[in-house]
Amino acid sequence: MRTIEPPATRCSGFTLLEMMVVIVLAGILLSIVTINITPDPRQQLQREAQRIGQLMGVAADEARIRQQPIAWEADLSGYRFVTEVGGERRLLTGDELLRERHWDKPMTRVAVLDGAGPQPAQVLLGPGAPPVRVAVAREWVQPRWRLELVNEDGEVRVEFDEAGRATLVR
Repeated sequence: MRTIEPPATRCSGFTLLEMMVVIVLAGILLSIVTINITPDPRQQLQREAQRIGQLMGVAADEARIRQQPIAWEADLSGYRFVTEVGGERRLLTGDELLRERHWDKPMTRVAVLDGAGPQPAQVLLGPGAPPVRVAVAREWVQPRWRLELVNEDGEVRVEFDEAGRATLVR
């Protein structure tokens, strides 16, 4: 009787060419992921401006509910919502949305322009200057105004209409 021996198995593995193709593809994928993860500083500034626009709407609702005046204050390092109780200025606490916040990068200029003209009503240019202050309207109709934020990466403008809705101006 004859025995059948299995055929000789060939050593298998990856060729040098296959390994190089895999390394090149991994490098391309890694570069795409890195580019998408790295945030654009101008986009960060625009997102911060959009957040302020949304928070102003939340603050207006809160002022109507509380029946208390609320103001938005900003300096070159950050911004906050404050109220006055008994003539004393107080930060809004206990509200995660209206808490004090710091800019991702310090601002070089913060300006508030009223809807009547092109000249800024309030401009903050230096670290020692008093903060820019905007009263949050409790009324349903309010004057138009514009906020301008400038840092080393760029400039962004947010326009507020009569209903208090914010629009990012590009």
